[in-house]
Amino acid sequence: MAKETVSPTTVNKIGGKNMSQLGQVRKLVDVLERRGENIVLVVSAFEGVTNTLIKAMDELSGKDYSEDDIAKAFGDTAKIHRSIVEQFFNERHKKGALDTVQEALGTLTQSLMAHKQASKILMPVTGSFSIRDQVIGFGENMAGKLLELYLGQEERGVRFFDKVQCDSATMGNGVVSNRKMERGIQEGLRQALSTETRTNIVRVLGGHIGGTPRGIAIDEGRGYSDITAVDTAIALQDKGEEVKAIRFWKDVDGVFTANPKDLAADKNKPVLHRDVSIREALENAAAGSGLINVRALSRALQHGLDLQIRNIHKSESDIGTNVTRSEVVTHHAFKTIVSNPHIDTITINIPEMADEDGFASAITQIFAKYGVSMDGIFTEGTGISFSIPMPQDESDREVYRTKLRDLLAEFKEIEVKGERYTVSETPRWDKGRFASISVIGKELHDQVGILANISGVFSAFGINIASVVHGTMQTRINYLIDQQDRARAVQLLHSIFVDNDQEVIKEFRQKRADQTDKLTKTFRA
Repeated sequence: MAKETVSPTTVNKIGGKNMSQLGQVRKLVDVLERRGENIVLVVSAFEGVTNTLIKAMDELSGKDYSEDDIAKAFGDTAKIHRSIVEQFFNERHKKGALDTVQEALGTLTQSLMAHKQASKILMPVTGSFSIRDQVIGFGENMAGKLLELYLGQEERGVRFFDKVQCDSATMGNGVVSNRKMERGIQEGLRQALSTETRTNIVRVLGGHIGGTPRGIAIDEGRGYSDITAVDTAIALQDKGEEVKAIRFWKDVDGVFTANPKDLAADKNKPVLHRDVSIREALENAAAGSGLINVRALSRALQHGLDLQIRNIHKSESDIGTNVTRSEVVTHHAFKTIVSNPHIDTITINIPEMADEDGFASAITQIFAKYGVSMDGIFTEGTGISFSIPMPQDESDREVYRTKLRDLLAEFKEIEVKGERYTVSETPRWDKGRFASISVIGKELHDQVGILANISGVFSAFGINIASVVHGTMQTRINYLIDQQDRARAVQLLHSIFVDNDQEVIKEFRQKRADQTDKLTKTFRA
């Protein structure tokens, strides 16, 4: 008997916005099947669902969790899912899909009525992690189940792996580290996927993995579906499958020289990079690009995996950005300009810092205690400032700022080497005043004077630089500027260094010459 041929496996991550267009997802599956791929889909919740879940839990906080309260709180969640069914399912299968939504909402309602201890969803307390995780997981579980039903309308072989759990035995006892949790999630995925013996069917997984200590949205962050896609590829390899590609399907072609949304359509022409290194992609993600989650990239680097970014609306072509382990160097000054409009800063002044070391370490330990990450630390003798990248989602930003309020309450005294120092001035907290502009690329390492030239552009056009960080790795230069100048800064850099806009370059040179002339007049005889 001839041995059955198994197609090469590809893992395909689909975000919430594209999941809300199930017809587009079906077209993607058609394309991948024609290519002869063994398809695995890792899906996010439908667009807007996670925010409705957060809102629902906030509304329920402090209430009795009656059936009416729950139905009202999750009304928007139900509305989105019913709308998806009405829009995409044919008449023969519509009732079954609507019944599936109602049954899932009923199960969630019963769990909430039995628990009655869940805190606000983004500010969980001990005892509420399990129910919180169940609520968060509802979005991905519903998206995966409805996708299974939708593809099944066409008699297509498809299976959704419901409620995949992190394997507690693999995590073991003792303190749960990120590495232990990573292994537990990958083993849970491997066990779930091993229950399917059929070959060449569409396998669907939700981005949410249950059973982590505090819930995956806390343990991994809001971008956990990206991480799950990479973990799925690792789990498939562990069970002996050859993974040909790990793709992230977006509404954009890939990594451009700058986000087209930040550019002037009539002047700037973004350039698509066919290849970037994973380390450069990590810098882009850390700077706020939002294309792929930082931890997903880090995990891919650790396990020697290459990634792809592709446009779901152009699935017939294979044009996009390959995120590779190899170093990628071009003849340009850099690869990308990334802006992040959501930056808070905190500045602390303590006179004793001028002649005593250890303050930076003591202060950063307080930040670590509250789980607040910093993008830059700037010391100025008697003061120290921190730039803090904020979450993209507004509700997440408010939770993060709640942490900062609690954190700042501790800055009345600082203990350094056994001595306690009084913080005489209230720390200054600038909320949303600043934006960051990051220039990224391996090419920066060999561009003598690039820091001066970029800073010169800002200076010539009147854009004040609050701070700048340029590490010895020389892969990223990070500027902190006023929020109001963010778009203009990106467009000017792109015009000069990418578009080679001679009109803007001429203006820059003239402004720079005039500025230099003014600055040096003081020292003339």
